[in-house]
Amino acid sequence: MSGKPAARQGDMTQYGGPIVQGSAGVRIGAPTGVACSVCPGGMTSGNPVNPLLGAKVLPGETDLALPGPLPFILSRTYSSYRTKTPAPVGVFGPGWKAPSDIRLQLRDDGLILNDNGGRSIHFEPLLPGEAVYSRSESMWLVRGGKAAQPDGHTLARLWGALPPDIRLSPHLYLATNSAQGPWWILGWSERVPGAEDVLPAPLPPYRVLTGMADRFGRTLTYRREAAGDL
Repeated sequence: MSGKPAARQGDMTQYGGPIVQGSAGVRIGAPTGVACSVCPGGMTSGNPVNPLLGAKVLPGETDLALPGPLPFILSRTYSSYRTKTPAPVGVFGPGWKAPSDIRLQLRDDGLILNDNGGRSIHFEPLLPGEAVYSRSESMWLVRGGKAAQPDGHTLARLWGALPPDIRLSPHLYLATNSAQGPWWILGWSERVPGAEDVLPAPLPPYRVLTGMADRFGRTLTYRREAAGDL
């Protein structure tokens, strides 16, 4: 299954006994940073039904591309595949996913990263400045709140290039799949408080994609409406 070890409750072991503890959903790869399923977008044969999952999958379409050091690309893909913990519906509607639909759910028992493929990737809770690596997804997730990563750390140079207001904020989370960057910055949508709101307003229990940063410290900021639309 995608070349990575996988097991679920009820599967038989090598010696004939079933697995009696764990999740009924397939857990792939390392014990942290694991996805709830294999992404269905890799196979579109069957015109265009994925024969392994029975899901309708449409390849990505690029609607808008603005070149630059940090290019802005508006693209979307479609998959009818649903997991037991599906990602929230994005701006294009059910089944459609765009890079801007990335969302991080903050829970007492862990973090759930909903990627733009509709999957849920589970992480352990992070302390300010702490970093975790998902081997199965080849991705780093880091919480802000530290001026520098330890000497010799894979992300030390990339982290140091971030503007101080980003890397020092414990309320921001950052993700990257390369020590060369870029960072995906996960924050929250700013809005004008209403007359009935209690101030200061509490932060939401999730983070959305609010920008990107490259290894030279350049940033691209996404502005969202009050409803969260990009």
